Amino acid sequence: MPDSMSSSPPDARSSTSHDDADTSPDGRLSDAELEALRNRDPRAVRRHVYGRRDFIKSVLRRFTETEETAEDLLQETFFQALRSLPEFRGESKLSTWLYSIAKNVALARYRKDKRRSSLKDETLTHVAAHQAERSADPTGEPPTWDPAEAAVRKEEATVLQDALTELSANYREVIELRDLQELTTEETAERLGITRVNVRVRLHRARTKLKGVLDERLDAEYQLAD
Repeated sequence: MPDSMSSSPPDARSSTSHDDADTSPDGRLSDAELEALRNRDPRAVRRHVYGRRDFIKSVLRRFTETEETAEDLLQETFFQALRSLPEFRGESKLSTWLYSIAKNVALARYRKDKRRSSLKDETLTHVAAHQAERSADPTGEPPTWDPAEAAVRKEEATVLQDALTELSANYREVIELRDLQELTTEETAERLGITRVNVRVRLHRARTKLKGVLDERLDAEYQLAD
């Protein structure tokens, strides 16, 4: 693997004048420069990839919420670009190709962060609500059923059920009755043989415990995915 794949990018700044001799009027690379870039020639990489650092970061900034996130994703974009260079055929402008890579890197991070946040903050309520929707339809699918969303909901339900197994029987039972079966506090009290006050106290403690278990599981999963 060439050294350019593992070394840190220099602080080169984008420029157009120094590329003029190596590009056609429509902005595409010359055959010689394209071949050098596809072979990950250090000079060509430094000139045409690292030299567009500012451009790449500006693209990332459009699809991220903070400057820090854009800076963090810059290295990932460089890595993805360098890894894909042998497949770059030069049919489009290099800037267009780099734009696409930077955009995909930023959107991948957004989807990952959104999924993590959704699972951690809304897991119990979200899953219970969708289970109720499914139970209202004889096909088992909500009215606006979407295969991709259904897969996410199935994963959420699996995460929830796995987390529930780590709770005590008392906590698991009160969550199943109140949140999953949606019994009232009074009905739950009757089923468990305890007072309504005790149902509320136990449910609060059970939800807190479940949230902690979910946080640990999802944090571990997120770190493995990075």
